[in-house]
Amino acid sequence: MQIIDLKLLKELTAIQDEPCISIYMPTHRIHPANATDPISFKNLYKKTLQYIKDKELHDHEKLVLPLEKLIDDKAFWDYNDEGLAIFISKHDIQILRLPEKVQEIVCVADSFCVKPLFKLYHENQPYYLLALGLDDVQLYRGDKYHLEKLDIADKVPTTMRETLGDELTNNHLHGNVVEGAGLHGYMEISQEEDINMGRFFRRVDQAILEHYPIPQHIPILLAALPEHHTHFLRISKHINFAPVHIQLNPQSLNKNALLEKVQEIFDKIRDKRKKELLERYHLALPENLSSLDPGDVVRDVIDGKVDVLCIENGKSIDGHIDVVERKIVQTDGQHTDVINELACLAFNHGGSVIVLDEEEMPSETGIFTINRY
Repeated sequence: MQIIDLKLLKELTAIQDEPCISIYMPTHRIHPANATDPISFKNLYKKTLQYIKDKELHDHEKLVLPLEKLIDDKAFWDYNDEGLAIFISKHDIQILRLPEKVQEIVCVADSFCVKPLFKLYHENQPYYLLALGLDDVQLYRGDKYHLEKLDIADKVPTTMRETLGDELTNNHLHGNVVEGAGLHGYMEISQEEDINMGRFFRRVDQAILEHYPIPQHIPILLAALPEHHTHFLRISKHINFAPVHIQLNPQSLNKNALLEKVQEIFDKIRDKRKKELLERYHLALPENLSSLDPGDVVRDVIDGKVDVLCIENGKSIDGHIDVVERKIVQTDGQHTDVINELACLAFNHGGSVIVLDEEEMPSETGIFTINRY
């Protein structure tokens, strides 16, 4: 499955004013349900081709014809995920297997339909998970749907006893600091544990920095016992730890249970961000820094005013944006969607595009903005 990242979104939204075809369809991972997917695709292909012929869109017809060979490609349909997206232009054919069900969409236009991808982008961010224990250390790479254990053998220390060996502090005698005094005292057990733990955690942290340089924009989650959290975070040289962590013994959970815990955290973070976003919207309204009306939103997006464009999941507005006239116009012969065009324009002007469900939207227009000025 290709990761839906900024690079992909920039590539797709950069193609404008030329024949494009976008196809989305739900698919199935397992047999026998996935046996129906080629049939569904065949019907979708025929529907798309007939529409193109009826509208005499000859340039689009040249683009869609190569897809016919996929209908009987058994190997292609054996590896489905929950959804499929296909983007065709004169430059390339991009095929994405999607981790979530999507609405069936066929878009024959002069740009790609990318609306559904913004939701997947924001909700499926990559991360690393450090499962930290004194006798077991594991490093995972994951997203919302998958958690992959990395092979860190011989690169990252995994047990304190094997790592420190003879360096383990074991109740050694220490001389009294008073000059001339012959008294000696034993180090407190808790002090010994802290020293050993600090040495071990520092080596774990250094090894990850050396062998697994994690980009700063990708968060790291820490799964560890509560008493280990503060200790490790205090000595760590990493600066991209997520603000919320998993405080438990990570070895008590299997990989699927760890993934569920991680997702609970990201769900809470996402809910918090949505709440903050709506608070920003309500503060922006009286300052005239927000728009709800489609016509106003079009002009604000064209002018580069929009910091955040919020769109309703599954909502469409028929029409096309005439950038020169700065308004919505109706077109004959192509499937167009004003909300999709707004999303592309806002994104290419440096704005964020956030997808909310219908019950989260403050209006029925399907769009609202938070403007920079």
